[in-house]
Amino acid sequence: MLEIMRENASGWIVKILFAIIIIVFVFAFGMSGLDTGNDPVLATVNDQVITRAEFEDSFQRAAESMRQANPQVTAAQLQSPQFKQMVLGDLVNSRLLLAEAARLGISASDEEVFAAITRQSIFWNQQGQFDRNIYQMALRSIRMTPAQFEANFKNEYIAGKVKDMVRKTGEVTPEQARAIYDWVGEQATIDYILSSPTDFMKSVSVTDGEVQEFYTKNEEKFMVPDQVRVRYLTFSPKALASFQKVADEEVKAYYDAHSDSMKQKEEVKARHILVMTKDSDPDSVKKEAKAKIDRVLKKARAGEDFAELAKKYSEGPSNVNGGDLGWFGRGAMVPEFEEMAFKTDKGTVSEPVQTQFGWHIILVEDKKDATSKSFDDVKEEITQTIAEEKASEKVSDLLDQAMDRMVSGMKLEEVADELGLLAVTSQPIPEQFLPQAFGMTPEAAKVVMDIPAGEAHMTPLAVDGGYMLIEKVEDIPSTPMPLEQVKDLIVQNIKQEKATAAAQKAAEEILATVTSNPEAAKLYKDKIKTSMPFNRQGFVPNLGQNPNLATAVFGAKDKAWLAQPFAMPTGVIVARLNQRIAADEKTWEEQKEAWMAQASQNYENEILTAYMAGLRENAQIDIARPDLLN
Repeated sequence: MLEIMRENASGWIVKILFAIIIIVFVFAFGMSGLDTGNDPVLATVNDQVITRAEFEDSFQRAAESMRQANPQVTAAQLQSPQFKQMVLGDLVNSRLLLAEAARLGISASDEEVFAAITRQSIFWNQQGQFDRNIYQMALRSIRMTPAQFEANFKNEYIAGKVKDMVRKTGEVTPEQARAIYDWVGEQATIDYILSSPTDFMKSVSVTDGEVQEFYTKNEEKFMVPDQVRVRYLTFSPKALASFQKVADEEVKAYYDAHSDSMKQKEEVKARHILVMTKDSDPDSVKKEAKAKIDRVLKKARAGEDFAELAKKYSEGPSNVNGGDLGWFGRGAMVPEFEEMAFKTDKGTVSEPVQTQFGWHIILVEDKKDATSKSFDDVKEEITQTIAEEKASEKVSDLLDQAMDRMVSGMKLEEVADELGLLAVTSQPIPEQFLPQAFGMTPEAAKVVMDIPAGEAHMTPLAVDGGYMLIEKVEDIPSTPMPLEQVKDLIVQNIKQEKATAAAQKAAEEILATVTSNPEAAKLYKDKIKTSMPFNRQGFVPNLGQNPNLATAVFGAKDKAWLAQPFAMPTGVIVARLNQRIAADEKTWEEQKEAWMAQASQNYENEILTAYMAGLRENAQIDIARPDLLN
């Protein structure tokens, strides 16, 4: 029946570029069309056999699919027992699903299967219609006959019906979705007392014996990795530009022809302080954010160092750099921020400006007006551009000449001398820095490491903008760095450890005091701070991430101090629940459908996973050839 349908499917309409259709079907059902009667049995699922040929075919297709989805995957990862067990697991699941389909009386006719195949867009032509020629070419590209493909597709289609039947039991009610939304969207604030390791750094000391002990125990942390020194010739427009002659007349003609692009656009150099808010925040949080930025603005205009204020109060990623944004032109920032920055006078702090990220104040440190660049300003730049254009025409020819000489046995320096080029010898470089140093791929870096010392790689390696011929000068084995070279780092590390331990001890003492005598909390009233709102993921603004803290806070039944201190990136805190903030009602109404869909999908997947686990638990699964999975 399917053969007849194929013959009568829509004919060849137009010739298309089949090269753009790259498909890989990974069917857990193996190659149903293969004759595997005499093939060794890999496993049995109840009374169903999985042969070695089926497994190997499914493995090859899964590996091909994985390589296309993730080009960085290595051959070792694809040959790992975990990957092979995953492939076998899919085959086992397919047998179980097909057995369930038979038990439940679920099947699919040839007409139904072929109709489903024609709905696969990868088999459509440019008019959006199923095309028999495209279909057959696609199957040839994955080395399958139509009969084999259709047998596999039919099995998958039937198994899909079983899965759909199971998933339909996982529909979520609006009440259930709302409960999930409320749980995810709820926020909390805490009162906390911070013990910072910074407060203890000056009081801790480190002996030479401690330094030596740390160095001995952690020597592997101070190893200089294997390194190489290489000699190389680079064939790229940029590398060959210095060997090109460019006349002044050429440079002037280029300048005259491109005068419109020789303009310096208006720019601003600025710092900023950000207090973050978002649309879904309650009004109380938005009001506090505005009040906070006003307080910081007052400090900045009173003469306090803006960079230090940014480090202390800003919640943006530039806070560690004192809010420094460097130079930027129009179009680089969100419109509200840009408008305020460009209208603020040099050396002054702007009024608060609100963007999608929250409230900002901006210190404009300097400004550049839009100007036209003179010929002298851009002469060197234009000369380099023209030289690279000339060099680009010679890259292929010079590379061919160099390779011919290397094949004849010449050393790289000799090749460079004959071609009037310069072979460069590098400083020692570890493998992980080769991509950055030469603009090559990690795979090419491995090739370089594997070249025997004193020999050249006879094939050009691709680098940024061109190619490179490379010769290994020497291999430098891994060695530990001298103690004196890393002593300061070790001292700082030990001090940090001791200061952190002291902060932990101080926090424990504070907790013991405030929990044993509620009135004792008054002793710390000047040190108790209230956090910004945070959710169950545990990132607390100005304090950092700690999921355990979030678990304890959202599990708290009252506002008593939590039972243990919590280590944060900024120090160790003693904390108590201050306020629980319900998820925003308006946002729920806006996103209700999306939450319903996501909750249903998650619930359906959980039910299907549990269903498959039940099938496996009740099945007799025997692995006859476990060695094939190693």
